[in-house]
Parts: sequence; C-alpha cells; structure tokens
Amino acid sequence: MSNLFAELKRRKVFRVAAAYLVVGWVVVEVASTVAPNLNLPEWTPRMVTLLVMLGFPLALVLAWIFDLTPEGVQVTESAGGNRGFYAVAATIAVAAVAWFLYAGTADRQPVLPAAAEGPSIAVLPFVNMSEDASNEYFADGISEELLNILAGIDGLKVASRTSAFSFKDTNTPIPEIAELLGVRHVLEGSVRKQGNRVRITAQLIEAGDDAHLWSESYDRNLDDIFVVQEEIAQAITLALEDVIGARRVTVQAATADLEAYERFLSGRARFHQRAELDEAIADLEYATQHDPGFAEAWIYLAAAHAVSPGYPSDRDVSYETSQDAARSALARAKALLPGHPLVLALRGNIEAVRDRLAALTLLERAARLRSQDSTPTLWHGLELLQGGYIDEAIVVLERAHRMDPRVGINSAYLGLSYLAAGRDIEAEEQVRLAEANGWNLAVGLYAMELAARGERATAVESVRSVAPDEALQDPGFIAFLAALEDPTQAGPLLESVNEEGGFSEVLISLGREDQFLDTALALSRRPEGERGYWLRMVWQPSSAGVREDPRFFEIARELGLVGLWEARGYPPGCTRVTEPEGDRLDCPGMRR
Repeated sequence: MSNLFAELKRRKVFRVAAAYLVVGWVVVEVASTVAPNLNLPEWTPRMVTLLVMLGFPLALVLAWIFDLTPEGVQVTESAGGNRGFYAVAATIAVAAVAWFLYAGTADRQPVLPAAAEGPSIAVLPFVNMSEDASNEYFADGISEELLNILAGIDGLKVASRTSAFSFKDTNTPIPEIAELLGVRHVLEGSVRKQGNRVRITAQLIEAGDDAHLWSESYDRNLDDIFVVQEEIAQAITLALEDVIGARRVTVQAATADLEAYERFLSGRARFHQRAELDEAIADLEYATQHDPGFAEAWIYLAAAHAVSPGYPSDRDVSYETSQDAARSALARAKALLPGHPLVLALRGNIEAVRDRLAALTLLERAARLRSQDSTPTLWHGLELLQGGYIDEAIVVLERAHRMDPRVGINSAYLGLSYLAAGRDIEAEEQVRLAEANGWNLAVGLYAMELAARGERATAVESVRSVAPDEALQDPGFIAFLAALEDPTQAGPLLESVNEEGGFSEVLISLGREDQFLDTALALSRRPEGERGYWLRMVWQPSSAGVREDPRFFEIARELGLVGLWEARGYPPGCTRVTEPEGDRLDCPGMRR
C-alpha cells in the first residue's frame, strides 16, 4: 500500500486531483450563477455538475498514464516494472465511472412524489393580482371552485382544499408541495379583477420534473366566470387524457347574481379560515338574501352560524340564537341540496343534538360521500370518540388525517384517540403535528393527561416547549402551567373554570374528579354543553374514576349517550352495572 501511495505521488495524481477539484468547483459555481441570468434551462447547472463529476476519474486515469514534460506529453514509466499499479488504477477508474454514470442517470429521472398514486392533482390558491386587497377572497374562491370541479372527475384524485391552501404565501418548491400532498400534478395561477373584467391565468405543472404541461390566460367579463371555470377544467382533463382517459366537464352556474356569487366566495373563504366569522356571516346572508335559491350559500351560512360560538365575535349573540340561525339556514340548505356531505354532517351536529344514534348515522353517511372537505369525516370520528368507541374512532380519524394531513384539528383528535388506546408514541407524534399546523389546544389536552398520570414535569415542559412568548406572559396561561405543575396552586385556574364552565376537563388533571363531575352535570343541562366536547378526555386512561362514577352515567343519559349505548352496544371493555347508588359503567377493559 505504501508503494501504491508513493507511485501515485510520483505520477502527480494527487496534484492533478487537487487542481481538478478546485477548477471543477469554480465551474459548477459559475454555471449555477450564470444559467438563470441567461435564461438557460433549469437542468443546465445539474448537467454541468454531472460532467464535472464524470471527468474526475478520467483526469486521475490520464494523470496516472501520462506525464506533462518539457518534451511534451509522454507515457509515464512504471516504477520497478510493477504493472499491478495499472490494474489497480484501472479498477478504481472503472468503478468510479460506473458509479457516476449510475448516479447521473438516476438524477436525470423525474422524481415523482413518494406518496402519489395514480392521476392526482393539487390546486394551489391563485395569487391575487388586483390592486384591491379585498379581492384576495375572490382569488381564493376561484381556486376552490376549480378544485371542486376537478374533484368531480372520475379517476382523478384531488388534494383537499385545506392542505393545498396551507402553502399560500410560501416559497415552497412545486416538487416539494407535490410530495407532501401526494400528487403528481399541480395547478397554480393568478386572478386580476377590475370592475366587471377579470383576467385568470392558470398553468398545469408536472411535479416530477417541474415541467409545464399547459398554461393559458383568460380575459373575460365576470358574466363568463362559470364558462372560464369550465374551460380551465376541460383543458386540464385534455392535458391528462393519457392517464385519466377522455373526460367531458360541464359547469353549471351556481347563481345568476354575480354580486351574490362574489360575496359567497368571500364568505366561504372566511369560514374556512375561522378568522372573520362575523364578516363571513354577513357575506353569506347577503348572498342568500339576493338569491334565495343559492344552495351552497345556505350550507355555509348554516355552518358559520353553527361554529361561531367557539370563535371571537363582535356580535352580541347568544349560543341559542346562533344555533337557531344555523337550524333555519340548514332547513333551506336541506330543501335545496339534501345530499350534500356538509348538509348531512350539519344535521348530525345540529338537528340530532340529543339523539346520538341518529347523529352518528347522519355523520357516517356524510363521511362516506365523496368530498374534498374532511370536516364530515372528522365530526364522525369525534362523535365516536365522545361515545367511547375508541378503536372505531381511530379508523375514521386516520381517514380524516389522510384526507387532510396538514389540518391541525385532524391530527389533534387522532392523537387523543391514540392516547386513549394506550398508543402513547403515536399520540405524541400527532399532537406535535397538530401544534405545528396551528391547533395549539392539542398540546394542552395532551399535557392534562400526562399531569393526571402524575407526569407533571413532563406535562409542563411539553406546553412550554411550544408556547409563543406572548402566551408565557398571559395570566390565564401562567395559571394553567402553575396548576399542572402543582395542583395546590390551582386557585386562579379554578376560578376561571367555575365562572366560564369551559375547559372543565382540566379538573381531572388536578385530581378534582368530584368537582369535574358536578361541573359536567351542570354543563350537560345547558345549551352550551349539548355536544359535551369535554367527553374527549373522559376516555383517557387516567379518567377511569370519572367514567365509572354513577354521576357520569347520569350525565351520559342527559347527553343521549346511554340511549346510544343501549341501541348500538356499550363501549368495548365496558358494561352497565346497577347498584344502590345508581347505574354506572364498569370498564375493566379500559383500565391501563
């Protein structure tokens, strides 16, 4: 080996290698910098890099065989007639060339998303190019309309709206977006609206090699907006005809009132964001008033009213008033479009408040329908979780997560279901994913279960690790952390629970099961407690004392759960026991 290194040094192979690497690095850097400025193809820097890599072993072979002398290029004489050096060098060179050829060939192949199966597409939110920033909602609405149209094409998988829209205002490369969403194609574009004129530009991209398959611009009057949507969808199906076959797309106008349509797009977008529900309700009420036959406007108006009590609002409206408004809008929606997935899901959450079996049946029907909205599936899984059907809830919530993997609430309830099933590692993974996607409450609920198990230091650290700086200064948040760490310091937090009634499940983590049951019973008899969202924590391993208390059985009867269990079967691992103190659950199969 020492002879080999000596021979390599004598033949100046090391010197050539060092010089080649320096020059090669400079060439690659120059190519990477200059290619974009000269508008050269995107693969140019990659090709230059590949050529430099392939040239390296060739330079070493030439350095071994030849020598540059004052008399010119000459074959280097072998030291001591050792011809074995040639064999070693040739073997190394051949192996290196073969490896670089393999790597180069693999690098040139289009890299399709790992999760992409079959024809699939994501519709990214179109960029608002209008001077009026309020037209942002119009641009989002056009994107969602196209997404819904494409979702109706047989043989084409379409990424959900929420997941696709999570990349809004980001610089994430198209191939990366496609891989994260599990699609092979991406549709992106822009919208410029001015007065009664609109310009829509759209382009279809093959994610594997970031190539443009089709692009077009449309300058039209707003009166033609539905025609443009149809033309874009038809152009996409034509571009994908080789993989999905010939398809004919038709788009029917949702309304003849263009102003109502604009307000609907704005209201629906605001509803999805859950940030401006007051404005969403105003937009959707305008749309329904100006076109009473506008079915989708009624659907989203019902949904906005139904969820509004859980979000900030400047409207002085009680919970009961909001639910009455939701029922009224739902009645109109049901008359116009009874089979819509969200109509069935809303019926399960609004109409069948106390009839849990009817609610579960409606939610199951809604979740089975083809839809790009994972909400009905999420609600179905949550209803199962609240009823104690943990394993069934996991199956449904996993499906909701697959539909919308970047929706925090989907990960959150899947994580809580895993936690209830004793699958702690998977639970923590989903809770962290929920927090990363904006659903911070998941970490608090997870920490409460840890604290109830006695893992208080871990619980506090899990919350602190994800809390923003401003939260650490909030008195309510400080009180929550203090109570988790030391239940004897829970005074300020208990006052909040007693006054507002919300987040009552924290009492379990403080070892105050009696107080929790008293609070839960009071909540179950109030309109705000009709759905009993605190039930999401009753089925956790640490809550055995709560769910086996006769008072919980009374609460379950108030909430319609006992009727559900009698008709459908009690939660796996649980049976009904009659005692002098009253009926209760006995759940040895859930004790961990």
